[in-house]
Amino acid sequence: KEAEKQLAQIMAFASVKIEKQKVLQENWNAKWESEYPMVTIEDVEGRVLCTIRAPFHDLPRQGMDVVVAPQMSFGTGHHATTYLMVSRLLSISLAGQSVLDMGCGTGVLALVAAKSGAADVMGVDIEKEAVQNALDNQALNADLLDSNIAFIQGDGVVCDNTNSEFWDVLCANIHKNVLLQDMKRYVRVLHKGGHLLLSGFFEGDVSALTEAVQTCGMVVHHVDVRAGWACMHCGKPLA
Repeated sequence: KEAEKQLAQIMAFASVKIEKQKVLQENWNAKWESEYPMVTIEDVEGRVLCTIRAPFHDLPRQGMDVVVAPQMSFGTGHHATTYLMVSRLLSISLAGQSVLDMGCGTGVLALVAAKSGAADVMGVDIEKEAVQNALDNQALNADLLDSNIAFIQGDGVVCDNTNSEFWDVLCANIHKNVLLQDMKRYVRVLHKGGHLLLSGFFEGDVSALTEAVQTCGMVVHHVDVRAGWACMHCGKPLA
């Protein structure tokens, strides 16, 4: 009571009005789960290729099933950049390939790569919480418990400590400035004929990224756009 009296005096002095309202008791966690949609990725003909869902969602009837627990890390599939990156990754034949995911967040791209038959997969993120989240998400996908996936904390320097032409596919869904800064690193560690998938930037930034890619001797195969965000599929020439 004394605290309420003091609060009333402060509010009166500050000319602030406060109102009280009773809120019905509700299971807020259940409500949140009911409003958290799974993400379905389809091909141009509308066939389901992949479903990214939380553990509390029902098992999808068709397509690849990827379970990702929505924590603090980026990459649940709801953002346009993640959606675009997964869609483009699924367009590449990954069986037996090596895949590096820079800025892995939840690890969703690494998980998709492993489920697509990639032989070696590594996810890298500067945040230790993201690395732990990615490891947790791998554990949620029972078919990947014995897969050759590694998640480590780090940044572009990881590429400096990697042999040249080591990876078949490199994914980087990161801020434009980081992409521009690390472009040469990405290209160096890619095999000839390898794929470079880039996102994390707006459609208006495509020209700047294209220039950076071409300066490094790469070619741009596709540019996809969704809700103003862009994704570039680039390739390293065989010669």
